[in-house]
Amino acid sequence: MTRRKGDGDSGSGLFSVGPFRDKLPGRGRGKPSGGVGWPVAGHADGPGSLVRSGPGAAALDGKLPLFVVHRPYRFHESVPQLLKQLGEDARGKLALGVSSGLPRQTVRAHLKFNSACEASAIRIVDPQGYLADKAHLRVKTLSPRAGRRAPYLRGSDYPVVGILDLQRECGANLLLTAGRALDTSDALGALAAACDEGDQALAALRPGERLALNLTLNAQWLRNPLLRDNLLAELIENRQFAIWHIRVQWPAPARSWVQPVDEELLGGYRVLAETAREHERVLLLPQTGLTGWLALAWGVTGFGTGSYGSNQAFLEESDRRGGKVRSVERYFERQVLHTVERTALSQLAANSAYQKCTCPYCGSLLDGKPWLEEYAGLHHLYGVGMLAAEVAPAAAGRPWSRDVVAGRVREAAQFAAGKLLTGHSDPAHLRTWDRLL
Repeated sequence: MTRRKGDGDSGSGLFSVGPFRDKLPGRGRGKPSGGVGWPVAGHADGPGSLVRSGPGAAALDGKLPLFVVHRPYRFHESVPQLLKQLGEDARGKLALGVSSGLPRQTVRAHLKFNSACEASAIRIVDPQGYLADKAHLRVKTLSPRAGRRAPYLRGSDYPVVGILDLQRECGANLLLTAGRALDTSDALGALAAACDEGDQALAALRPGERLALNLTLNAQWLRNPLLRDNLLAELIENRQFAIWHIRVQWPAPARSWVQPVDEELLGGYRVLAETAREHERVLLLPQTGLTGWLALAWGVTGFGTGSYGSNQAFLEESDRRGGKVRSVERYFERQVLHTVERTALSQLAANSAYQKCTCPYCGSLLDGKPWLEEYAGLHHLYGVGMLAAEVAPAAAGRPWSRDVVAGRVREAAQFAAGKLLTGHSDPAHLRTWDRLL
């Protein structure tokens, strides 16, 4: 059933009705590259090493939720301590990872950051091949500096092994394929090319290394049943790829700190996650924020978010420069599962059921002094990470993560009911989430 360019592009309809449940027979090429049920040898400890045991290895085996912090462009020096604190407070119920964009920093900066993040078991240096593709995604024009740091962005003839070597040099211990954007007009051809690149990368792995098939999609790949069918059929058939790293660009009017309410898009995430779980694949969803946390209920192994609007979700970008934007002081409120404006905090805190955050950052953040953007971002990461830790089987004491996530969503909806939360502070996604759960 393996399809290659020229085989036609009609959808099979296998996945278009409801959650996918019928397992297709595994007829992929080769053995899995690592993940659930497939042990992988570890390297010695140190930057760039693979983890033999502990939360990191358990996460890639699907035993713990993996929380990935995307390296911020400012205040990244605070991330190592944040991860250490999260690791201690989660008490073994959370695996931690970091992810950096390879074209965005020098090799030296990547190594320094990855080496400092000692509590992070998984270290990703994402090639972000999609940055060179404005035809299928809305991204900013590639800068000359990014092209020099990531020469594969300047042409498609760059060798696959070279992309792996660049990640190794930067201290990555989970390697990715390039992650170029997939063309919806040639779905089967695009998927075949991505899998062919993955096969070349598998052949170039060194002993003990793990590889994730890295795909970048526009939202139509999840919203459109035929495109989704093709995507899932190809992923299932190619059993050699046991780890899927899938980034989806949220279309306008999606904006920073606001979760999408498009039920077709969220339904696509659900089918993708449930398919990964049923076929024992590790699914990582970078740049998904709280939507990634929601997807833990459906079978996602890990998700990523950041401390800024530009890296907490994968949104449409533009080269157009606007005027000076008013800085809005925002605060992640766990009780409503949303980032609200600071001005809404007094209304929430006046409720007798309100629970004041006791994270390491809120004491200084909420003491009436000038707002600290750094601490607000760190508080956000800490809060989302601790939410993920609650989903771990050891923490939940229940057979399904869905129960834990659904319970949190309903509690948040009840707490938010009757509050005058408007504009950016309105947790409108809770109603959609409740229906989907």
